[in-house]
Amino acid sequence: MRRPANLQPGGVFVLTRVAFVLLAYFGYILFKSILHGPHPSFTHQLLPAWNRWDSVWYTDIAQRGYGWRRPAGTSPTAFFPLYPLLIHVVMVVTRRSALVSALAISNACFLGALLYLWRLTKWELNEDTARRATLYIATFPTALFFFAGYTESLFLLVTVACFYYMRRREWFVAGVCIGLASATRVTGILLLVPLAYEYARHCNFRPRQMLASGLLGLLIAPSGLLAFMLYLWRVVDDPFAFSHNQAAWQKVFTPRIWAGLVETLRQIFVIQPGASFYEAHNLLNLGAAAMFLCATFVVARRLPASYTLYLVGFWLITLSDPAVEGGYPVPLISMSRYVLSLFPVFMYLGVLGGRRWFHDGYLVVSTALLALLTLQFVTGGWVV
Repeated sequence: MRRPANLQPGGVFVLTRVAFVLLAYFGYILFKSILHGPHPSFTHQLLPAWNRWDSVWYTDIAQRGYGWRRPAGTSPTAFFPLYPLLIHVVMVVTRRSALVSALAISNACFLGALLYLWRLTKWELNEDTARRATLYIATFPTALFFFAGYTESLFLLVTVACFYYMRRREWFVAGVCIGLASATRVTGILLLVPLAYEYARHCNFRPRQMLASGLLGLLIAPSGLLAFMLYLWRVVDDPFAFSHNQAAWQKVFTPRIWAGLVETLRQIFVIQPGASFYEAHNLLNLGAAAMFLCATFVVARRLPASYTLYLVGFWLITLSDPAVEGGYPVPLISMSRYVLSLFPVFMYLGVLGGRRWFHDGYLVVSTALLALLTLQFVTGGWVV
């Protein structure tokens, strides 16, 4: 445990968890209290303060399955099954509530993700960069979702683990990680592309050499997505329900991958009033998209091609599914949360962090926004 590979990411994990507990405690109490009114105890509301938005969906699925709908027409089939399945298992084993189980899984997975990210970054770059990369991802403005009952931690864990084993030519384990990722989010299936590339490259792109034991990893990779599709076919008679029900969140498919970016600019400069609620959300999402898009081009020059393939796949899928139905005011909804899974960018940021001005500037701005968004979340506000 005293090795840097465990001590450094473990230290980042502990300090950020303490920060979230303190923010939830003081933030919820201070924001919910009235100066000249009664001052009740908020003890029994501190934990439920983390049960917001998508967390409610996942805990409900863990307890009720998928055969139900909400009055508004939204369906749980839009949410992939691995995370709520794990919540259900932990509930049965520990006899704890769905929320406690969800938070425990999310934080345990984030610790595992940091440990893998540190090792992978050191393998590709160096130890100092690994230390900074884990720090930067843990203090990113939307890193609160690594603490909350969301899939961010689980997806990051299986994604980074996939690359860790892929780069070490452990094809079967990498394929299992992709299977778990594709059961966590639809974008998990994208990992099949870098795995296929790394395997083909290892075999010198010779078809005969590819018919080896490593091929099993490629075959098992889509298992999570296929299993979910078969389940949906049986339960709701629609294997693609996870895609069809995205329309309830104003998301539509378009081959014009620039549509969401253009519409966001239009919302900021034409539709929404200056310094308004939706303008702030659009600025956060557009800023995250611009930052990570630009970083993608640099990552293509600094890291192996498999990382670039993953990033390009992410952008093609994410930008082709903007929330533009019915003139929705936040076209790139949740973009600042989705980019948390783009760990190669954080590896590159770890390189930039070797410059003192960038390191200090990143931590000051990022942690300030992280504290602000965490307070917004625990007090019931919409974050991204």
